[in-house]
Amino acid sequence: MFKRTLTNIGAGVALAAAVALGTGAAAYAHECFNPNRSDAGNAGASNSQAWFTVHVEELTAGLSEEDAACVLNAYAATGAPTSFTIHVKGANGQDGVVAGNNPHEDKAGDGQGIDEIFAAHGADIAGSFASCGVELPFPPA
Repeated sequence: MFKRTLTNIGAGVALAAAVALGTGAAAYAHECFNPNRSDAGNAGASNSQAWFTVHVEELTAGLSEEDAACVLNAYAATGAPTSFTIHVKGANGQDGVVAGNNPHEDKAGDGQGIDEIFAAHGADIAGSFASCGVELPFPPA
């Protein structure tokens, strides 16, 4: 029973993190990821308290099976990653955020160094929902 409770709590945290990714406040604070890290590297990072893996399919929670399948198929067609291991604790930037005062916004999604999910793949995510006629579960960033 304890394991099931932890699983439910983990699922709730994952969903909350996914929704938080879409808010303006989280756009700089908690959606930084390393686009060049391997799957094994992301798995290792997820074992720490500083990194958390968010799966794009979590954004379809609450949709009908048909709408969720449409969105996920449209997103898969973009070739964008299906999950992101994001930095959630101990950001080393100014005011506790990694990119809050980044003067080089054009580098926020260039696939090198640390990127921001919505700068790099926001159009893929929003476009997948739009192509299926489904409203985003968060306000556009």
